[in-house]
Amino acid sequence: MSERPSGRAAATSVLVPDESASPALHPVPAASLPAPPSPELTVRALVAGGLIGSVVAVTNVYTGLKTGFWESGCVLSALLAFGGLSAVARRSTPLSPLETNLSQTAAVSVGALPASAGLLGAVPALAMLGTQPPGWAVALWGVGLGTLGVLFAFALRRRLLEDEALPFPTGAATAELISTLHSTGSAYAARARGLWVSGLASMGLTWLRDARGLVPPASLLPGTLKVGGLGADSLLVGIGWNPMLLGIGVLVGPQVGLSILLGAAVAWGGLAPWLVREGLVKEAGYLTLSGWLLWPGVGLMVGAAAASLVSQVRALPSVVRDLRGLGRQGVGWEATAGQWVSRAVLPAILLTGMMAWFAFQLSPLYFLLALLLTFPLSAVCARATGQTDIAPMSPVGQLAQVGFGMVVPGQPSLNVAAGAVVSGAASHTSASLWSLQSGRLLGASASRQLLVQLPGVLLGAAVAIPAYSLLVSAHGLGSEALPVPTGQQFKTVAEFTSRGLAGMPPSSTLATGLAVLAGVLLSVGARGRLARLLPSAAAMGIGFVVPPYYAVTLCLGALLAAIVGRLRPSATQTVQSAGAGAIIGESLLGVFIAALLGLGLLQSSG
Repeated sequence: MSERPSGRAAATSVLVPDESASPALHPVPAASLPAPPSPELTVRALVAGGLIGSVVAVTNVYTGLKTGFWESGCVLSALLAFGGLSAVARRSTPLSPLETNLSQTAAVSVGALPASAGLLGAVPALAMLGTQPPGWAVALWGVGLGTLGVLFAFALRRRLLEDEALPFPTGAATAELISTLHSTGSAYAARARGLWVSGLASMGLTWLRDARGLVPPASLLPGTLKVGGLGADSLLVGIGWNPMLLGIGVLVGPQVGLSILLGAAVAWGGLAPWLVREGLVKEAGYLTLSGWLLWPGVGLMVGAAAASLVSQVRALPSVVRDLRGLGRQGVGWEATAGQWVSRAVLPAILLTGMMAWFAFQLSPLYFLLALLLTFPLSAVCARATGQTDIAPMSPVGQLAQVGFGMVVPGQPSLNVAAGAVVSGAASHTSASLWSLQSGRLLGASASRQLLVQLPGVLLGAAVAIPAYSLLVSAHGLGSEALPVPTGQQFKTVAEFTSRGLAGMPPSSTLATGLAVLAGVLLSVGARGRLARLLPSAAAMGIGFVVPPYYAVTLCLGALLAAIVGRLRPSATQTVQSAGAGAIIGESLLGVFIAALLGLGLLQSSG
């Protein structure tokens, strides 16, 4: 769940371009003379990509720990790179579309590191299980897994993007945006206006809420209003003063927003009062009730994941062929890069294996077993991403957890670490392929994209680990401020597979089983004509885990964006940029406030 529901890394706000109406991605020069080569791999593109990616990485840590969502940042990075590089280009070489694309490629690699390192799922789960790996070890672990993900993406690029021509809609939309930005300035102006205005407003509200205490975290319904006999305030029912939640709602759309709200209604409006009434949970509070409700919530997500992965099993034979052909494809630059890819796999495996043994107590034998699952499952995840734009990164990790629970029962921490190997590499594989698809459509060099993705992994580790440490030390894991939905999911699956039914709360076994079945049925039904009518099972699962006011606020953002899009379609892109700005504004200032609290320069408003 460290993605959009069931694992999306890119915003659902990205609109797949209309092939019949979109401008050409490669405009032919009017002059008869050959056009000079466009600059691509430049210092300014790398610097801009690193800076933008650092913002995306911090944002992903913050939003991932709070809601379980994280962003690839493809579209956002392209927009910011164009704006920043255009300003620099006024006094130097003109900016080219390939430069903008290379900058967003570097930014996406930096921004995906929090997911690759397990900061949104596995690492919090281990902490809640009593194991806390040192930060430097987590950083090296993330670098190893992120590098493997980048290399896997390069190995899969030819088959998935060229031979099978999978759409990878976010990558296609990013290429379309870059082409449009370089053909007209009005597109950038409309998007940038929404981004900066909402970002500054989001920062202001976050400062008043978290630093000054002048704005409450949420406006809850009064206790006199009963929900199944329980006070609405004790269940945290209300509206949150969180621009980030509104922004996420804008990006994920009404179907996902309503699904999360439906999940919250079932969990907190139906099951929670029943649990208290039957005496299964003694206190009517968020923390006590969430310990029971997360089981059926995880059941929904696991059921959805199982259904999506089964449909990809037929891809495994082609995955094996891709692995055998690693480093043997292409000519010129591509052939050279392919050779370096094959040579870099072993060092990346050794680095990750050493950190797995030292920091995560994953022995070499068990690490190799996890590694045998990593490439096939990463490829399955990548193929699902290419077909649906949904990257099931956490689900493939939890599939590995289930396998390890059967082989090595009774060791939940080892179970989490094994799942993190698979989900970490899969995260960077799918994110890298979105960027590679954008580059393919724009005529970029895949080898140059590979070269900027690898150092992006290093920068991502340097930025994400401190941001994670600051937030956890300021708010604590599993709290109302940091519910850590993905971490709860990893922890729950580990406990279940390690201890079986004995590790589950009273009477939760049947509820979890029914939830798994519901997740499977909803996911299968969503492939047919009912796709737009059925709720997302994974999104419903999130509604079980986060505080109810999170679900209400997120859904409100989704509905507001849908209404604006219906009444004024021309404002859709501006609204989407405003949503991204709201997320970035609260995330950056939230980490900054956490740093001030940690240094003793600011007193907690709570």
